[in-house]
Formats: sequence, C-alpha cells, structure tokens
Amino acid sequence: MQPDPWAEIGKAGGSFTLRRVDAAHPADFFWGRDGDGRCALVLVVDADTRAEEARPVLNGIEVIEAPDQDGRNAFVLVLKRDEDRELFRHLCDDIVGASRDKIGDQAFLASTIRRAWKWHSLLRGGANQRLGPQEQQGLIGELLFLERLLIHLTPKAAIEAWRGPLDEPKDFVFSDRAVEVKARHVSKDAVKISSEHQLQVIEGQQLSLAVLALSPSVAGAPEGISLDSLVQRVRGAVIASDPSADEGFDARLISAGYSTDHDYSDTWWVAVANSAYAVNEAFPRVEATSLPDGVGLVTYWLRLDLCAPFEHPYEDLFNSEPSR
Repeated sequence: MQPDPWAEIGKAGGSFTLRRVDAAHPADFFWGRDGDGRCALVLVVDADTRAEEARPVLNGIEVIEAPDQDGRNAFVLVLKRDEDRELFRHLCDDIVGASRDKIGDQAFLASTIRRAWKWHSLLRGGANQRLGPQEQQGLIGELLFLERLLIHLTPKAAIEAWRGPLDEPKDFVFSDRAVEVKARHVSKDAVKISSEHQLQVIEGQQLSLAVLALSPSVAGAPEGISLDSLVQRVRGAVIASDPSADEGFDARLISAGYSTDHDYSDTWWVAVANSAYAVNEAFPRVEATSLPDGVGLVTYWLRLDLCAPFEHPYEDLFNSEPSR
C-alpha cells in the first residue's frame, strides 16, 4: 500500500498547509490540508490561466478556485468526509498521472478538470449502476447527435458543446444555438420533458428540439446499433480526427453514467427517423419563468403532432456552424 500523502501534513494555521506531490512533475501539484484538517489536492497555475471546461460538482468533494498567496491561482479539490480518503487518493493519483505528459498551465488545468469529470459518476454512485432502458435510449440519442455534429465541428469543440452529461438544462450548446435532444420509441408520438428548464428560451440563443425515432432491432441487423457499439463508433470518429480528444469523450460518457463495467450488447436499435422543431414563444411547453413560486421539478409529455407547425429541416441544426 502506498503511504498516505496527508499523514505528515498538519492542520493549516491559515488557508492550507502544502507539500509538493512530485518535484519531477511539470505541474505545480500539492498535497494539502485546510484549517479544518481536511485533505486536499491543490494545482497552482499562473493568474491568467483559463480553461473553458465546465467545473464538476463532485459528491463529497468541494471544488475551490482562488488566488494563492503568491498572486497565482489555485484549483483545489477538498475532501469533505475523511472516510472517503482512500477513494480520494485514487482520484488524486489519476489526476496527477493524466497531466504528466501535458505542457503548460492551461493544459494542466484543463486535464485536471476533465479528469475530475471522469470521476463524477463514480463519486455520486452513478457508474456502479447499469443504465436503464430509457437512460440507454436517451444516451443513444445524444450520441447520434454528437456523431452528426462531429462533421461540422472539431472533436474537442463538439464534445465541449455536449452539455447534457454535465446536468445542464440543454443537451448541446454551440455558437448561438442550443439543442435539446430526445430519443423516442418509434411507436410513441410524444417525448418526455424532464424539467421546466429544458425548453426555456434564452434571449440571443436559438433553441431547437431534436427528436430521433428508434425501432427495436437484433444484433447483426443492417444499421443496427447497441449503446456499446455506438460508443465504439463515435469514439472511432473522435480518435480518427483528433486522438487527444478521446479523454474528453470518455469523461462525458462517465458523467452520463456509462461504464464499460456493464454490457449493453443485449439491446439493439435502428435509427429510423429524425426531426427538428424550432422552440420559440409560441411553442407548446412549460417554462420556469411562467411557474408560480414554490412550483418546480416539472415533468411532462410533449405531443409531437401538435409541434408540427414548428418543424424545420433536421440539417438546419448544423448549418449555422462553419465547416472544418
């Protein structure tokens, strides 16, 4: 067993007591303890370093970003419960190891954030559970949309646009467009909207609803896909264009609850149709701004036949974006 890196670090008199992780590592990583004696991993970067990745919300871990005493910036992961110390150590080792071959503070920070996202579902217990049929179907819909988006954007830009796994209201946000993606069984004429925020129109942003119809299939059928086979196919497209984007893709998958520990080859589908709808003020929906105080967490079914006046060509979802 590796020695506990926090065992010889005392409680901080001020903000943190630090000890460098590895003098040979190109990044400034430190083991630390705060004023309450809580264990921490600290990455110190230059003050002007920025990373566009969304910050993770980790169960049992506090994420702090603040200037350090030398005028640089610190990105800090603080363990809330000491009983999770062993798991936290694995997370920290993984983050430090993943950034060892990176160059520059921006790359160190971006790698740390992406790696933390990779642990997001594990720390909240999500990756230990097999996705249910509806969850698989929903993830398939998002992956099919991502696959199409990869034709129009670089892999890193397309993956960054994929916001659904990050618990954000819209599944995809790119340029001035937001897209909520729904997958439905071909026999159903409605899709489930899971919150009052999913179809909330934001000023200055074009919002569309993309709906993909899936028909049950069998393994080996022409154009048939399982969740596992689609993941492999989209990963192949990502790597073929930019091998360095693979890590970000895996982080999104794990945040979505997908894990290779589970076998999803028992359920197969064929994508038989897709449609898109412009969501504007006249579109039938529930909005957060229209709800009375005290009402929230709204779930409802949206009938697609009543959305027909708002339908537009599916390819228009991508036409506003420049090609490679």
